Amino acid sequence: MFKQTKFKVFLFLAVLLGGLPVNMLAQQKASHLEKKVNLPPNTVEGTLANGLHYLILPNEAPIHTTEFRLVMRIGSVQESEEQKGAAHFLEHMSFAGSKHFPGRGMVDYLETLGMKFGRDINAVTGYDRTIFMLTVPMDKTDHKVSSKTLLILKDWLSGITFEEERTKKERGVILEELRGYDLGDDFYALKIGKNHFTERMPLGSSEDIRSIDRKTLIEFYKKWYSPQMATVVVVGNVDPESIEKQIKEMFSSIPRKEVKGYRTYPLTYDPGVELYEIGDDLERSSELELMIPHPCVIGNTIGSIYQKELGSLLIRAISNRLKYQNIRCNVSDAWFLSDKNHFVFAFSGVDKANLLQQVSELSNEMESIQKNGFKQEEVEDAINEHLRRLKVDNSTQLSSKWCDDFVDYVISDDRYIQSDSEMKQLADKIRATDSATLQQLLREWLSYKDQTLLVAYRNNAGKQNSLKKEEVVQAWDEGIKNPLKDFTYVRKDVKEERVVTPACLVESYPFKASDIVSEKKYADLNITEVILKNDLRILLRPTNDESQSIFVTAFGRGGTADLSDKDYPLYEGTGGYMEMGGVACIPYDTLSSFMQQEEISMNIAISNYWHDIMGMSPAAKARELFNLMYEKMCRPELCYEDFDEIRKDEMERFGKESVLEQMMKRASDRMLTNRLDSLMGNTVPRPALTKMDLERLDLDKIADYYCSLYSNPSQMTFVVIGKFDTDSIKELLTATFGRMPKVNTVSYPNKAFKLPKKTYIEEFPNDNDTQTIFDYVFCGNYQPSLKNSLTLKLMRDILQNRLLSVLREGENIVYSPYASLFYNGLPQQVFYFDLSASVDFVNTKKVEELIKQIINELRTSKVSEEELETLKKSFWVTKRKVLSDEASAEWRTNLVNLLKNGESVADFERYEQCLNSISTVDIQKAFKHFTNPDKFVLLYIGKHQKYE
Repeated sequence: MFKQTKFKVFLFLAVLLGGLPVNMLAQQKASHLEKKVNLPPNTVEGTLANGLHYLILPNEAPIHTTEFRLVMRIGSVQESEEQKGAAHFLEHMSFAGSKHFPGRGMVDYLETLGMKFGRDINAVTGYDRTIFMLTVPMDKTDHKVSSKTLLILKDWLSGITFEEERTKKERGVILEELRGYDLGDDFYALKIGKNHFTERMPLGSSEDIRSIDRKTLIEFYKKWYSPQMATVVVVGNVDPESIEKQIKEMFSSIPRKEVKGYRTYPLTYDPGVELYEIGDDLERSSELELMIPHPCVIGNTIGSIYQKELGSLLIRAISNRLKYQNIRCNVSDAWFLSDKNHFVFAFSGVDKANLLQQVSELSNEMESIQKNGFKQEEVEDAINEHLRRLKVDNSTQLSSKWCDDFVDYVISDDRYIQSDSEMKQLADKIRATDSATLQQLLREWLSYKDQTLLVAYRNNAGKQNSLKKEEVVQAWDEGIKNPLKDFTYVRKDVKEERVVTPACLVESYPFKASDIVSEKKYADLNITEVILKNDLRILLRPTNDESQSIFVTAFGRGGTADLSDKDYPLYEGTGGYMEMGGVACIPYDTLSSFMQQEEISMNIAISNYWHDIMGMSPAAKARELFNLMYEKMCRPELCYEDFDEIRKDEMERFGKESVLEQMMKRASDRMLTNRLDSLMGNTVPRPALTKMDLERLDLDKIADYYCSLYSNPSQMTFVVIGKFDTDSIKELLTATFGRMPKVNTVSYPNKAFKLPKKTYIEEFPNDNDTQTIFDYVFCGNYQPSLKNSLTLKLMRDILQNRLLSVLREGENIVYSPYASLFYNGLPQQVFYFDLSASVDFVNTKKVEELIKQIINELRTSKVSEEELETLKKSFWVTKRKVLSDEASAEWRTNLVNLLKNGESVADFERYEQCLNSISTVDIQKAFKHFTNPDKFVLLYIGKHQKYE
């Protein structure tokens, strides 16, 4: 409902096979290869007498959470001419009142569980489907929660009430959604063609939404929302037997309807060549795509999945051949819509002539492959490459991902191999593939070019480089007529010698207990904090990470914003220059090969106020990772030749406007973001760079500045997360980094950033004359602490509730208003609420009045205890869900951000108590202290009635 996705549409298998009768298809199932592959282990599948289909899968990733889906095999393509827009309108009405949850009762109930509208409560409409989605915090024994959630799904299927007043109001919301909707593809009209799908876009048009009435919505609902068109999917922390019983009890009473007129539609195109051209002088090169629509394959047996994999194998073999022949072309084949894949050749060149030459080279090579085939060793190597990635994924998969797989199964009957035995059958068939099989598939795909060829051309060189259909066809034909190139395949030596671990990375240093001056355990968080005598701080948090990896982030105060205006141009690029090299004790190529071999990664980052070094490796390689990080921090490699080359290039380009700079001048959204960053202290204004500054750059001085940051242990905190034994890793870290000498600490002041003292308003251009995109920003300084950040987050969510209830549900003048909170504790001590949405220009003055009213009300009146408790529960649910024992990356991110914002681990261990201590009085005081309806920053794209 809040996020539009690319909609999948499939035909039933009978249609794909040319409408063969069911009994003929049944006769073809002669071997085990034609049996459907198994669903995931432990899946419970069933169909009730009324036709309702259900799928249940127990899964504990994440724990304490269950995903519920109601999948309707109904979308916009089933709409009649009078019903256009009904499928999408109906999706909106599903949250606006039902038999058991009148008004906003459904959302209100779900929010009491700690769920959030738009994040955990959502729906989406496609051409062939409407999917209702709930992410419910619950445990296996929460039978009342699962029962009531299933009641919601039942109401969506048979109990939406279409309350008259709410239907009228929701129309305005949908119109605003359409006003701001962007397909995100300049060539979408070309790719989709002119057919039934073009006339039934899932969102509907503004005219459709304005003209459709309540009676039409009810007719569409009653006709299509029948049990036999529905699937209930439940994946998560559940007892399948109990859920199955509840489904039977809940849904069996819904009567089966006679569904007439259901159709599946092929994606059709006008015959011939269709060309779309777009001018874009900001692109560095022109781009050309040749797309050949052809029938897709539904993969649900070993045989049909093999046919899909055969297509991927062909793409790999073609790509390898083109690379070998130095032909610049990116080749792909992917499902696009309904029954069609797009076989795509993508080119990039300086002008039209160059692109057409590439087309001729490509067609010549395609002709060569069709006639002469692939070499045997060429096919073998492509197969081996393909099989290396073709494995059953035995890692824990998120419940939401299982739901996505089940949706594919429900809508198209696509299945994914989940067993080693079935994967072996598939691999055996792939190994038996020969050149003739690939040649035949290539001939088949290319034959569809004679039916339809779609040409997408992005021209960066002006009208003189415009392209005609005939020129594309001529270039292709010329390539076929040209003499075929000779081709000899020389197999690469695939034998890889293992890189010996460099001596400096296996060096073992003695652990000295005396290097540790303090150690503290936070039992509830399972965190150990260690302080070394050189003042280095370490936080250890072991997890049950399936990848058996260790994640490290070391960070400290001190960044480019702390530099003087004189020094800034000399050192602001330090991070990039130091990333050019590795470490002094290992040749770069050797280090690169070793890190790739051992799956070790490392990178550095220097931001405005912080410097970081991040590393990851298998837990068994912790010693090598720690030694590598030490060397990078204290003895980095200096690449003088690369540095001089980059500096020379920058001096040659000095004064010339880059493509990015040109884009910035045209992109209103980027200009708005940059202005907001400068006002809120996210960027620091500096004098313009001069050519003399570039001449003064000195890599040795840059390295000195770098080492002053990274080799100062008193400035560094290590956050180490992953699958490890705490005592072992503690001793290894102490031995490795305890040898860093203690140095005189450079003092970096934590000075609050000075925010605008009065209202600031700025307008940015918009091509849409009727739409205004606004950001109302309320900002201030605050004292960093966990309680204060939690208070700000609660305020954000209260503002979000008000924007939804007032602007969307009350006035129906915006579609998706959003309240964001940004805060930086150290050193800026800055927070700001960003209230953003898009609105019709005629409602801009009203929006400002309503936002001011919201702020005033929150300053003068307490929020209800019920609302505050509901929000607190959502915080607790989110923390429990995100920071699980398996979530290494999330633990690292959260702890690093916590400390950078001036919050303490001790307070974080008391998270629930700290959250519960915040009262409605505290919230009111915070709104009164931190917000002022007459002082704000307004940045908007478009026009504003009040400031014209």
